[in-house]
Amino acid sequence: MRNIIGIDIGTTNIEYILTDENKKPLSDLLDPNPLSAFGLDVMTRIAKANDGKLGEMSSILRDTLKKDILKLTDGYSPADILSISIAANTTMVHILMNYDCKNLGSYPFSPVHIEEINTFSDTIGLTDDLSIPVNITPGFSAFVGGDILSGLKTLPECDDHLFIDLGTNAEMVLNLGSSTYITSAAAGPAFETCSKGHASDAIDSLIYMLENNIMDDTGLLSDEYFDSGYDCMGMHFSQKKIRDMQMAKSAIRTGIDLLISSAVKELSADERITDTLKVFIAGTFGYNLDIDNCIKLGMFPSWFKDKAIAVGNTSLKGTLINGSYINKNIREIFLANLPDFNDCYIKNMNLS
Repeated sequence: MRNIIGIDIGTTNIEYILTDENKKPLSDLLDPNPLSAFGLDVMTRIAKANDGKLGEMSSILRDTLKKDILKLTDGYSPADILSISIAANTTMVHILMNYDCKNLGSYPFSPVHIEEINTFSDTIGLTDDLSIPVNITPGFSAFVGGDILSGLKTLPECDDHLFIDLGTNAEMVLNLGSSTYITSAAAGPAFETCSKGHASDAIDSLIYMLENNIMDDTGLLSDEYFDSGYDCMGMHFSQKKIRDMQMAKSAIRTGIDLLISSAVKELSADERITDTLKVFIAGTFGYNLDIDNCIKLGMFPSWFKDKAIAVGNTSLKGTLINGSYINKNIREIFLANLPDFNDCYIKNMNLS
């Protein structure tokens, strides 16, 4: 039997799948990303890498992948592994490959390497005695990486769609006919790391606290709970935790609003384009979300109702699909450079 390994190196977690050559799942595994010890977001990790920690970080990540591949293939012959396919954001690829991260942390955010990588498992320390072909999905830019392009391969064919991968760095792709617009929003780990990863519980809790006057729509806890915080659905909500979630929520909504408005303006398109857009929400964070509650919270616009579909970890699924997502007419939108970014971000901080 010839087997295939797919790996999604996320900022918070690493997910693995082992399939046979017909893509039938045999085993899977999820493990925390060990690089969280160097910071919970990519910008912090870039800074650590640039402060002399790159070699150590690369070794730790490779050792974790090596250990997890052994776990994943337990009971199967390692010699039967046909290939390993990896999707990851650009920062994780740079750290895995021990590439200089210096230009990832400042404008114009220039990756050392963004193209497809073909190497071997023993070359990059993922195995000792076997030389298995390893393919690393190409990315597009410093903040729209191979995890997104891998995910795009899994979507049904449709002309107009909005694809959102919700994670520590929320990446978005808007496809309008032959034009594709991409952006990323620094959502941070506030939702992704809460309640053992159940972001839906955190959002439901915020709705409960709003509806029961435990906090107001500015995110301010009532006097009774301001100092001590409030316990809800097995989680403790301090004022700081609520603020962190507000910032993540605002980053996501601001990304959606400005990506669409920028594309509409540039294409001189009708603003009612949202009436026909299909919306796909990917990522472990987004898998169990209550879309209606996300709309109530203001994380998603009202037009998402009855059209947003959760599609799970598309990055991992895409590692099992041959070929690359290709659309040459791609334009990246840098949100922070837009004149109305600050106003939009502040407005979207409100929980409503």
